[in-house]
Amino acid sequence: MLDLNKYGFSEQWNEQEEIVYCTALMYNRVSGLIANYLKDFNLTVGKFNILFALKSHGGIEGIKQVEVSKHLIVTPSNMTKMIDKLEKEGFVTRSALEGDRRVNIVKITKKALDLLETIWEGYNKVIESSVQNLTQTQQKQLARLLKTWYQK
Repeated sequence: MLDLNKYGFSEQWNEQEEIVYCTALMYNRVSGLIANYLKDFNLTVGKFNILFALKSHGGIEGIKQVEVSKHLIVTPSNMTKMIDKLEKEGFVTRSALEGDRRVNIVKITKKALDLLETIWEGYNKVIESSVQNLTQTQQKQLARLLKTWYQK
């Protein structure tokens, strides 16, 4: 059993506290592994997540900038800063919605799609290695439990 005391874990905690704290620890660990992998491609986890959301939800037409932030855990002001950087790097284009200049439509570029294609296999290996100590059955069970927890 992992000694969680060095992270502030207390034997007095109830199961709910353990769940939340261990979830946060795992998020930090996996996020760190992903960040370490992505730095070789001059990407942060945030930029990668935006590009992935644009690829998954934007299609050819693009997606409203405010909708991108809804797919991620990012405030609209932080989203604007990250979109600015991605636009300068040639990974996205942004244009005003016809008829409503207050709304920006963000589209992923071929350059970004090519980059995602290049890094995808290595990214998946990082994800797979982060759960390798769980059996396939445990992975499915944990995924099911986390989805159930999220939906509540």
